[in-house]
Parts: sequence; C-alpha cells; structure tokens
Amino acid sequence: MPITVEWALWGMSPGSKGLPEVLSCGQGRIPRSGFSELVERYAMTTPRQLPQVTIAWAGAAEDAHIFLAVQEWSGTFDGLGREIAVTRCFCVPYAQAAFGPVSYERLYRALKDQRPPDGGPLVIDPPALDAEVTAEAVDQTVIGAAALLLTGKKVCVVEGGGVSLLDRLRFLDTVAALLPYGFRTKLIASTWAPLATGHRSRLFFADHPSENALTIAWKQEVSVPESHPVAHRYHEMLASGMEKGLAGLIARFARDTGQRRFSTEDLEVVPSIVESGGEPSHTSIDDLLIACADSIEEGQVGLIPDHLARLDALRGSAAVNGGVRRRRNIVSDRRLLASSPVLVPSVQEHLYDLVLSVAYGPKLTVDGLEQIFRDVDPVPARLLTALSRMPVADPAVTVRLAGRLDPRRSAPALASLSVEKLVEAGEREPIDTSVVRLVCSELAARCAKPSQRAGIGTALRGRARLRAAIERLEGTDADSRFERCLVLLVADYGSSIDSDELREAFTSHTEVLPVPRLAALALLCDAPARQLLAQLVFRELLVQGGITSKTFEKFQL
Repeated sequence: MPITVEWALWGMSPGSKGLPEVLSCGQGRIPRSGFSELVERYAMTTPRQLPQVTIAWAGAAEDAHIFLAVQEWSGTFDGLGREIAVTRCFCVPYAQAAFGPVSYERLYRALKDQRPPDGGPLVIDPPALDAEVTAEAVDQTVIGAAALLLTGKKVCVVEGGGVSLLDRLRFLDTVAALLPYGFRTKLIASTWAPLATGHRSRLFFADHPSENALTIAWKQEVSVPESHPVAHRYHEMLASGMEKGLAGLIARFARDTGQRRFSTEDLEVVPSIVESGGEPSHTSIDDLLIACADSIEEGQVGLIPDHLARLDALRGSAAVNGGVRRRRNIVSDRRLLASSPVLVPSVQEHLYDLVLSVAYGPKLTVDGLEQIFRDVDPVPARLLTALSRMPVADPAVTVRLAGRLDPRRSAPALASLSVEKLVEAGEREPIDTSVVRLVCSELAARCAKPSQRAGIGTALRGRARLRAAIERLEGTDADSRFERCLVLLVADYGSSIDSDELREAFTSHTEVLPVPRLAALALLCDAPARQLLAQLVFRELLVQGGITSKTFEKFQL
C-alpha cells in the first residue's frame, strides 16, 4: 500500500557557525517547528560513527506517526572546519504503516536513498513485514530483549560497536516484532544513543552500560530475573517457541495494530495473548476510516470493499464505543462524506452507511447533523438518503433533514412525526428559523383537516416560545403567511371559530386585516361565522372606499 511520508532535513548550511535547524521540509501537515520539536525531543546529538538511525513516534490517535531519523555525514563543513552531520527526518502515518504492516527495516530501505523534492510529498510503497524472514533473525539476545521490555525499563545493548547499521536496525526490528505491532506508536529505539544526553530511547545500542537501563550484550544469552514475573514468563514462552518457530506469533502480533502504550496494563497482557492463542484485535475503526480515505485519494478502489467489510465487522462490537469525536475529525479532515467520482453508487452508499454508523451513530443527533452540513456543502443526494435511513435522537433531526430533501421525500418524513414531536422540534433551543418554518407549514397542512385541529390547538397551547417564533417569521410569500396565521388561530380558537370569536378576532386589529389572515379566518369559521365574515369584509372594503357610517345606516348596508 502506498504511504505518504512527511519529511524534513535538519542540519547546518556549509560555512555556518550557527546552530542546527530545519533546512528544508515538505508542505504537509507537520510544520518546520514540529520537526524541530521532534529532533530536540529525542536528543539526537551527533555520534562519532555515522550513519545511525533513530525510530520514535509523533502524535497520537488518528494523528499517530512513526518518526524515523537518519543521521549521516553531509560531506560539507561548517565555519570552524568541522564536517556537518545532517538528519533526514521522516514522519510515516501509523495507520498507513500498520495497514501492511511494514517493518522498521523496510521503511528504512524505502527511505534511505530518497531525496524528497522541494515542497512536494514523498510517496513510498514498501513491502509488508515478512513473518518467516523476521523469525529467522530471532536469537537468544532478541528474545531476551523483548522479554526485558515487559519490565517497563529501558534495554541497552552493548558490545555492538563492530556491528553494521543494518544488522543493528534488524535487531531492533526483530525485537519489536515479538510485541504487538501497536506498541510502535510509543516505542523509541536507536542504533546508537549518547548516554550523556538523557536520551529517551527505550531500546538502544551504546558503547557502555547505562545506569538507567537493563544491559545486555550483543549475541549473548539473556537472563531475565524472576523478580520480574511477567517478563520472566514471557521469556520462557519465547524460548520454548524457538524450538517450533516463532513465525506464527510474529504474524499474529503484526495484525495486532490497535495502539498501545508501554503501560503496566498493556505490557502484562502480552503473555496472555500468547497463552490464549487467540487472534489479536483487528485493525481499529480509526485505521479503517483512514485506509478508506487513502484508497479513495489514490484511486485504489479495489481495496475499498475489503476495508468496508472489516469496518462492518467492527461496527457492532464494543470497539465502536468511545472515540466518536476523534472519528468525526477523521471523517471531516479526510472528506469521507463527500461524493467521490471513483466510487460506484453501491460502494458509495455502503461507505456512507458505515461511516455514519461508526462516527455519528447509533442515533443521529442535531449536533452531528449540523457538523455534517458544515463539512459537506452541498450535501450529495446519496448522503441525504443515507442520513434519512438513520435512527434519530430527537425529532428536530428529522425536521432539519427534511429541509434538505426534495418535497417528494420531505413530506413523508414530516408526516411521520406526531403533532407533539413537531412542536418539540420547533421549540428546541436554540430556535432555528428554518425549522420553525417547516414545522409551521406541516402543522398548517394538518389544520386543513378539521378532525386534526383540536389536537393541534391542544399541543400548541402554552407553547409561548414556538408561538413567538412563528409570529416572527418574515420574508415569506402570501401562502406562507396564510399558514402562519392558520396555525396561530388554531392555537387560539381550536377546531373552529364561531361568530363571537370572529368578532373578537376581527375587531382585535385596528388596522385592516391582511389577506392571509382573512383567508385563514375563512377556513376556520363555522357557517354563521363565515357569513358574518363576508359582511365584515365587505363593510371594510366600503370603508376603505370612503363610504361613511351615515351611508351604512341610510341604505342598511
């Protein structure tokens, strides 16, 4: 699987008398300052023999990276005549490395001769870790180092001064392969570490034993004391496994890509994984979301059905609980809800269903829906269809979604809500004018049926916030104003208006009644009241035309 790598070059310009700095870097998400912090964090001073490699980590969760630094001589000299050492820094997205998964050695081989273009991204495609080949490199020193890492202490390897860089790197890689792959999100290892600088390496080569680490000798058998029972037990397991071969264990650990820390809890579980013989956890939901995004960006559509199948298998498990905010950030940053021209409709719809389920489910909320609307504009029709299939947390979601659907699909969505749910949606804080307008329109449609008016009036009674919001609706056409008047009249008078109520409704306004209100009154009046309304409206028209009350009395108008 292709991997997009961020990079930087750290060192000094020829003839410089200043301090090392970032000389150049790619235009990715990690800025110059980020690479400077990484170099300083891992205290990479210049060893006496180059090249050397440091493997570390950067970021966490969906932003986790494997950090690989290659230190080498530049062949140029500073202002004091000393040869300049440069460090080529690479940040490899963990999710992409874990998808292979890729070993440290193969990452190094893919990167060691790369000279990234100015400002451009660096893309590599290293082969995946080979469990059989890795198992062949396991010896007594390797299993001892792996077991000692379960003590939680640093492990220092001495007497390796004459060992080649590749052999030392392969040793670090093989030790790491005897732990679940997810530990690589926190493992720091180095082919050489300066003891005097307070380095942070957990597994490293050095010229002399370190006071702060457990020391082992190159190609020598390691004794793991019983005072560290977890490490001691694991060492016995590995020693026993060497007789049968450890390729199977390495392959299982390579598939265990869920991120781990070197905490007591994570370290103690390693022997249990071996004892149980169980298959380790699958790639995480986060990793699969990122893998989907990568495959879409790179046009590798053939990989997506497998990603989706694995994601589908995880969405019903406990793995889906927690991390919702992190997954939503992945979906947003990687535009997984945008329409992709490389996906056929059926795959696009399946992707939408799964992404919504793991990042916005199990029930769609108003906050989730609004985030989607902010992130994806315009909203693709297939995404709207997928959203309409989701269970909702409250009726306001249905109304907001209906506002984005075409009338053929929005009408059934609104009709599915009871009057009480519609009113609840309209009153949900903060009040949303577009939602209030939709609620008002749906209630008005129901008010056209006399049998439903009493229930609507009861539901609206005492709903001061919703009534005020309906009264504030502006900028609508005459039909919409008619709907607003109709709903408010039903709220005031119920299923019908008699003559007395009509006089109250008619005379409560000193100004001429607008046509939409007159139309609403005409719909709600009973027969006598409707006749009275006609008389009142006719009389009002005469008044507007200048006919006085004397004329009314004289001609009995």
